Amino acid sequence: MVRSELVTKLAHQYPNVLRKDVEKIIDIIFFEITAALSRGENIEIRGFGTYRIVSRKARRGRNPKNSETIQIPAKKAVKWKMSKILFNRLNKNFTENKISDNH
Repeated sequence: MVRSELVTKLAHQYPNVLRKDVEKIIDIIFFEITAALSRGENIEIRGFGTYRIVSRKARRGRNPKNSETIQIPAKKAVKWKMSKILFNRLNKNFTENKISDNH
């Protein structure tokens, strides 16, 4: 699902809210999440997952086109971990056939 599909789905699901208002709400949510991550804060959305900033060290890499060794600079990245609730919803068969029952 892309952003426009999300806006369309929410606009159809909530016809009393204008489409431009739905777009503005989504923009505000993503802006606030981005701003919090930029400040180094963790984001926790219960029932969905958590986002946190991790630092990746500088390292040597290889250009796949010409096999030259290049230096890759240190950078920050976002790490996401799904909640147990989401995991269970996505993996119904896994949770129904409990592995621990065999022990």
